[in-house]
Amino acid sequence: MIDYTLTFTKKADKDEDDIYNYITENFGEVYAEKFRANFIQFCHLLTKQPFIGRPAKNDNELRVFIFSKQNKIVYKVGDDNITIIRILNTKTNLASRF
Repeated sequence: MIDYTLTFTKKADKDEDDIYNYITENFGEVYAEKFRANFIQFCHLLTKQPFIGRPAKNDNELRVFIFSKQNKIVYKVGDDNITIIRILNTKTNLASRF
């Protein structure tokens, strides 16, 4: 079994920071830290099982995982690496974000 390396685009980094800050401002730091811990746990799982997300409807190279009720993670699987492209609201149309 391959352990994939994980990288983030600059937009994905910003998405994660924006979500963390939004949760902190609206619900408190405890909930923001919970989000971040769950996200880190998901990232570890993704390096072991990169195909748990479904193929994106408009781009077969991308995969989408519904991370929470509010967020989906868009990523791409390479030979031995995974790149997280964006972390978006579940209601966001992917075609409008690339």
